[in-house]
Parts: sequence; structure tokens; C-alpha cells
Amino acid sequence: MLWDAVDENLQLGAIPNTYVAGEMLDWEAPTGGYLLQASFATGVHAARAILRRASANR
Repeated sequence: MLWDAVDENLQLGAIPNTYVAGEMLDWEAPTGGYLLQASFATGVHAARAILRRASANR
């Protein structure tokens, strides 16, 4: 996946309300052996963005 396909919250520009994390961001995963940590971190980042958006829409 190209980084320009997502915004700062990891939401896909082409498909609103669709968030990506982990290997969906970069199949090559140049994480130096920390793929699980990168997956968890991007998952938390996307989840927090979803929660912020849900709270704003109340």
C-alpha cells in the first residue's frame, strides 16, 4: 500500500470510514523484526482515530 492512500488517521482516501493497520500498510514490513509491535501500534492509532470520530459525531 502506498502511504499517500491513507490520511494521518490511517483511513483510506478512496474508501471513507475504512481504516488500515499492520501489514495492510506495507507488505514489505521494513520493521527490523518488530512486525507485531508495528501492527499493534498502528492498530491502536487507527482505533483511537475511530473513537475520536465517533465521539465527535454524537
